[in-house]
This record gives sequence, structure tokens and C-alpha cells, in this order.
Amino acid sequence: MVHRPPDSGLLSNLIVHEKEYTKRISALFPISHAALAYLSAFAAASPSAIPSSSSVSLAQTIATIVDILSGTDGALQLYNKAVENWRDQLARLIKLEQDIAAILRDREISSVPTLSLLALR
Repeated sequence: MVHRPPDSGLLSNLIVHEKEYTKRISALFPISHAALAYLSAFAAASPSAIPSSSSVSLAQTIATIVDILSGTDGALQLYNKAVENWRDQLARLIKLEQDIAAILRDREISSVPTLSLLALR
């Protein structure tokens, strides 16, 4: 892999895309909560006991599905939070890179003799 100097433009672009990504995931949560509420209501309205040979009723099956989807929703929220934390770390990294670039630039400026100093000699 070829080593390149840091490019804050690439990092800024990544941060912008990560922000858009988390925004789109966050937009799913209200829809997901509403869908889970409707599915829970459907489970409550479903028959509790079925006179067939099955030992699990439709209501129990749907309630189990709601629990699984609710857990999945929680996992997606944790993932979204992790991506937001990642984006915050990237923003701190870009700030540190800018600070380092400013220090290196100041060192270059202070190490180059100026024309006025050369004229005095």
C-alpha cells in the first residue's frame, strides 16, 4: 500500500456521508415503532387458543415475532449510535490533522530565512 499524506478532503467527505447514513437509519425508527405497535395490536386481537394439534397459538407466534423484531430494532439503534460515535471520532481526527498541518507549516515558515534578514547581513 502506497503511503500518501493525509487528505482532509477525503475525511470530510467520509464524515458527510456517515452523517447522511445515520440520518437515514434514524428515519426508520418512527416507522419501525409504529409497525411494531400495529403488529402487537394484531397479536392481541388474534385468537389465543387454536383447537388444532399445534401447541402454540397464533397470538403467541405473533408476540414472539414482535419480541424478535423489537430486539432487532434495539440492535439497529445501538449500531446507529456506534456509527454516530465513529463520525464524532472522525471529526476529532480531522481537527487534529488540521492542527498538525498548521504546526508543520509554522515550522517551515520559521526555518526559512526571510529576505529582510538576508538584506541586513
